[in-house]
Amino acid sequence: MTDKTDAKNAPAHVSQDRIVSFDFYNDPRLQDDLHDGLMKLRDEAPGVFWTPANGGHWVVLDPDAISTVLRSPKDFSSRQLQIPPRPDAPRMIPESLDPPEHLLYRRLMMSWFEPGRIKHLQSRVDYWTKHFISKVKDRGECEFVEDIASRIPVTVFMEFVGFPLERHEDFRSLIDGMFRSTSPEDSQHYAMKIMGELQALITARMEKREDDLLSRLIDADFGDRKLSFEELMSIGFLLFLAGLDTVTNAMSFGIRHMARHPGFQAELRANPDRSAEAAEELLRRYTFPNLPRQVAGDIELDGARMKAGDMVLCVIAMAGLDDALNPDATEVKLDREKRNHFAFGYGGHTCLGRHLAKMELETFYREWLAAIPDFRIDETKPRGQVRGGSVMGLSSLHLAWS
Repeated sequence: MTDKTDAKNAPAHVSQDRIVSFDFYNDPRLQDDLHDGLMKLRDEAPGVFWTPANGGHWVVLDPDAISTVLRSPKDFSSRQLQIPPRPDAPRMIPESLDPPEHLLYRRLMMSWFEPGRIKHLQSRVDYWTKHFISKVKDRGECEFVEDIASRIPVTVFMEFVGFPLERHEDFRSLIDGMFRSTSPEDSQHYAMKIMGELQALITARMEKREDDLLSRLIDADFGDRKLSFEELMSIGFLLFLAGLDTVTNAMSFGIRHMARHPGFQAELRANPDRSAEAAEELLRRYTFPNLPRQVAGDIELDGARMKAGDMVLCVIAMAGLDDALNPDATEVKLDREKRNHFAFGYGGHTCLGRHLAKMELETFYREWLAAIPDFRIDETKPRGQVRGGSVMGLSSLHLAWS
C-alpha cells in the first residue's frame, strides 16, 4: 500500500521496494482486529520496510530481524523510544538506557521482581481477583475492560509500588491518554501530568516511608550512594507506564479469545491446573507491545540500508504468529510442545515484571472460570475500538453469561 507521494518523500537511502504505508497508531488494517491486521500487513510488506507515517521510520516484521535489533544495543539504541522521536521525552530508567549503564539499574530493579521476592504478592493477587470477580458474578454481564481487566492488575501493582488506590480512575485515564497520543503535543501533555503525580508521590514517600516499592527505592544502596530524585522520577515514570496497562491488555485479549472459542473455554474450565500454560499460550497468540529503537550508526538489516538516527519499530507480535516458530500459529493450543514468542521482549530489556504478570494471569484465568459460567461476547452492545501505538489494546469488551 504505497503511493507516489510516499516514494517521493522517502529518504535517499530507502529503496523504493522497501516503502509501505503503515501508521501503527491508526492504520486501517488494525481497526477491525489488531492481530489479523498485522498478519495482513505481513502478507503485503517485506520483513523490514520503511513507512512515511509518523515522521518516517522503519518497521520490522521478520522475527529473525527483530531478534537482531533487540539483542544489538550497540547498533539499535534504546535512548530514544518515541516515534516520531522527541528529544524532550521523559527518560525511563532502565528502559531507555543502553549497556553498560542499563545493566547497573536493571540489577537494582531485578532484586524486587524475581519470583522469590514477589511470592508474598500471591495472597494480594488472590484477594483482588476474587474481589472484583464477585462484583460482576451475579450480574450476568460486564464490560470486561472497565469492570475487571483495568481493576485487578492495576490495583495489585498500585498497592505493590505505593500508588494511592483511591486515584485508580485518574491514573488509568492518564495512561490511556498517553498511549493513545498520536502527536508530540498530546504525548508531552500526558507525560507532564504523570510526572506531576509522581513528583507528589515520591516527595510524600521521602517524608514518610511505607511498605512499598517506592520506599524501598528511596532507601536502596546504588553503588556507594542513594538514587537521586531525578532517578527516582525516571524509574517511577517507567513503573507508571508499564505497570498500569500491560496486564490489562493481556487479560482482555485472553478473555476475548475464550469468549469467541467456547471449546477452548471448556477445555481450560475442565483443567484449571493448566491456567499457567493457557496464560503463556494466549500471550504468544496475542502479543500486543511494539518496541521502538533508534539506529546508532549506518547499518544494513535484512538487506535494508539504515542510517544513524533512523527510528525502528519492532512489531514483536510477529514472532508468536510465525508458523515456522509456532506451527499453526493462529491456533491456541494448551498442548503446544514449545512456545516461541517475544511477548515480554527479548535480550537485555526483557520485561522485569514478567513473573508478576504471569502470576496475575494464571490466577485470574483459574478464578474467573471457577466463578463465571459459559460466557460469550455480548453482540447487543457496541463493539469497542482498538488502540494502536507502542502498547496495543482493546477499549472495551462486553461479555454476557446465563
